[in-house]
Amino acid sequence: MKNILKFLAIFSLVIILAGCTSKTEEKVVKCTLNQNNAAYGYELSSEYNIYTDGKIVNKVETTEVVTSDNQEILDYLENYNNKLYTNMNDAYGGYEFSSTNENNMLTAVTKIDYKKLDSKKLAEDQPSMKNYMNDDYVLTLDGIKLIYEQMGATCE
Repeated sequence: MKNILKFLAIFSLVIILAGCTSKTEEKVVKCTLNQNNAAYGYELSSEYNIYTDGKIVNKVETTEVVTSDNQEILDYLENYNNKLYTNMNDAYGGYEFSSTNENNMLTAVTKIDYKKLDSKKLAEDQPSMKNYMNDDYVLTLDGIKLIYEQMGATCE
């Protein structure tokens, strides 16, 4: 369970990233992550769609699918995510999330609107986040890609 908590802590850090919008044309950068955690009996497949003007992040939409024959693991991850995203939305705003947990599969969909998220408060509460933001507390595309790649994801 420690590895699950470690992964979820890293994932939650990624999810709480902040940015703002620009009036230039928006494009989508896709990152993917696939992990097989045989020790805990689950597989994870994640897709992160980063909406950007090419320099800053406007929003991120993630879809994560965890498959396992162990319903306790799926229930644990679902409860953890629900608490995490509720707390993050209460503290910083900008989160929409939902999940389904059926047929040995947990599917979590999260949308973060960085135009609504209080990124300055986030950086104050999580000082390491400033490393991925510009001087105006706006999450950069290079910053979020670096975080995802450090987790093992592959980005376009």
